[in-house]
Amino acid sequence: MKLSTSSLLNRSLSEKQLSRITRILFGISLILIIALSYSYNEINQELVNYSEKVNQTQQVISGLNRLSSAMYESTHHTNSYVYLHDTIYINKTLAAVYAVPKLAKKIDSLITDDGAQQKRLNSLQIHIEKFRDYTERIARPATLVNPAAVYALYRKRNQEIDSMTKLISEMNKLENQLMYTRVQSRDNYMQQVYRYNWIIMLVAVVLLSSAFILLDRELRRNRFYRIDLENKIENLNRSNSELEQFAYVASHDLQEPLRKIRSFSDRLLNRHRSELSDEAFQMLAKIDSAAQRMQNLIYDLLSFSRIVRTSADSKLINLNTILAEAKSNLSEMIMENKASIHNEPLPSIDGFGSQMVQLFQNLISNSVKYHQENIRPVIRISHRLVEGQVIPGVKPSHQNIQFHQIKFADNGIGFKKEFADKIFIIFKRLHATTEFAGTGIGLAICRRVVSNHNGYIFAESTEGEGSNFYIYLPKESMLT
Repeated sequence: MKLSTSSLLNRSLSEKQLSRITRILFGISLILIIALSYSYNEINQELVNYSEKVNQTQQVISGLNRLSSAMYESTHHTNSYVYLHDTIYINKTLAAVYAVPKLAKKIDSLITDDGAQQKRLNSLQIHIEKFRDYTERIARPATLVNPAAVYALYRKRNQEIDSMTKLISEMNKLENQLMYTRVQSRDNYMQQVYRYNWIIMLVAVVLLSSAFILLDRELRRNRFYRIDLENKIENLNRSNSELEQFAYVASHDLQEPLRKIRSFSDRLLNRHRSELSDEAFQMLAKIDSAAQRMQNLIYDLLSFSRIVRTSADSKLINLNTILAEAKSNLSEMIMENKASIHNEPLPSIDGFGSQMVQLFQNLISNSVKYHQENIRPVIRISHRLVEGQVIPGVKPSHQNIQFHQIKFADNGIGFKKEFADKIFIIFKRLHATTEFAGTGIGLAICRRVVSNHNGYIFAESTEGEGSNFYIYLPKESMLT
């Protein structure tokens, strides 16, 4: 059965679940790799140790065999010399007998860690010294003339040979036992090394397979997300095109009948005032007022639609210049209400100049318009740098960057705390049109302008104690 895009998307893991599973897999793999590596290293060290011991034992056994051969070679040459009286065997005898202590010394260097073998070797070296002494004495030409002396030396030498043979046999037996034990241990550790190799390979295959499955799953999900996103972008572009067509209609076709309504109502009010009853005059006045309000709504709605989408390129703008331009545009309103505006030096940012003028202009006009009766409006504009993490509801990607906080504080009528978010909703008004003029779009435009600059805007107030508007704009440009 072929799965739909939405079905695959719904069955995919969420980012939180994927992050948790990835962390768990990473943690498990790290622990397993450390544990297996530690165990593998310990086993490998033991394998190397027992391999060295096996090699050492082989050298000891080989040395004992060479020692035994040298001893019997010396005996053979001595006997040949005695029976044949050929002096050539003297050198062979001496060469063989002198090799015996050297071989014993070499064995001594191999068994320093074995006390029992060391004791046997010490006894063997004593017998070797006596064996060498008796052999040298037999090999002297002067000894041959005295058969009784030769016989006595032969008997003593043979006794030493028997003792040496017995000791060599005991040492060989012990070394063979050690060889068997050490070979078993070496083979055992070698098998463990093989097993650990397979385990590590299996763990690696499982972890890599899991990572591949998760990656493949996410790639598939991203592919369907991309398709879904492309469809949404296409729908959004179509919707924007329709909104642009609506804006054109609103700016031309809708305003034309309103202008005619106002034109004819003005003629009736001005030319035929005497012919109209008071009731008819009031009705025409309401028609004219309603048409004017409708024109204002359409104009503000057009302003909002232009802010939603901008084709202009961003550039570096000085907010002090922006503030001066906004104050200049509102100069009549500021003078009429005797408003006082105090500001700290403001930074330069990358943004859209016309939008920022509209933002400052809307906030200042809002503060002036909603001032308290018989109290001069005072607006204070301050600036400071803050970390993104202090901004309420900040996006995770914005937590580690710095923002310019620009605060607009006034001494106006304020509003209740529960309206802090609602005042930014389009067409949302807290007062009747008879109390304060306006269409309820100004602060919605402010939020849109700040959003276009990847920033945040918040308001806080207490009724009757003025309002504070906080604007957060990123220090480093995030506009493309």
